[in-house]
Amino acid sequence: NIVESPQLYELFRQVIIIDHHRKTADFIDNAVIFYHEPHASSASEMVTELIQYFRFAGDAKLPPYHAEALLAGIMLDTKNFVMRTGSRTFEAAAFLRKSGADTVAVKMLFSSSFESYKEKSEIVASASIYNKCAIAVADGDYVNIRITAPQAADELLNISDVDASFVVYTSGNGINISARSLGAVNVQIIMEKLGGGGHQSMAATQLSNVTASEAVKLLKLAIDGDDEELSTLKNRFFNI
Repeated sequence: NIVESPQLYELFRQVIIIDHHRKTADFIDNAVIFYHEPHASSASEMVTELIQYFRFAGDAKLPPYHAEALLAGIMLDTKNFVMRTGSRTFEAAAFLRKSGADTVAVKMLFSSSFESYKEKSEIVASASIYNKCAIAVADGDYVNIRITAPQAADELLNISDVDASFVVYTSGNGINISARSLGAVNVQIIMEKLGGGGHQSMAATQLSNVTASEAVKLLKLAIDGDDEELSTLKNRFFNI
């Protein structure tokens, strides 16, 4: 249910899964190979380790732009080698660097326009603190909110005494929540309570038929671990 294209997945008879997220109830269970490592920093780290076992013909090697894409994935999931980073992570990064990955080019992949930077700053400025969690509601007319919201959530983690951050925003006909953590709070569990998922330090969810303020109420109950009240409120909001 959470892959980029379920229709594309259904076209194939043989599937290989490479994943570092915690298994959920509806995980794909018909894969011919299931490479699952929850302790890995990222799927990119796992792919890089697999590539090192390959034997390229002649002088062929991993193309630099492939190496840069994998290094970008590692840097994104580890927040520039801060979160979930082990010795295997640095070994994978070293291999990608030797394969021609340009660290400046990777850095440029994460650059944003001046307008996007201003939008991110507005979201950060609107945040409030709740139980050591920063919660921001992006209710303006933002151009690239799907990109800006996660960046704002990352930025909120730089505030002292903030263990996790959540950015609530409207996208399409629903409300999305982008969640980030420094590890002290498992945002995956919080987002799973609201029908989403991810992993311990990076997760998200999508809610339908609720307003932003109602989504914040549900989020606070999920943060508190008040499952009984959360269930009652979900039933009321979703007319279950």
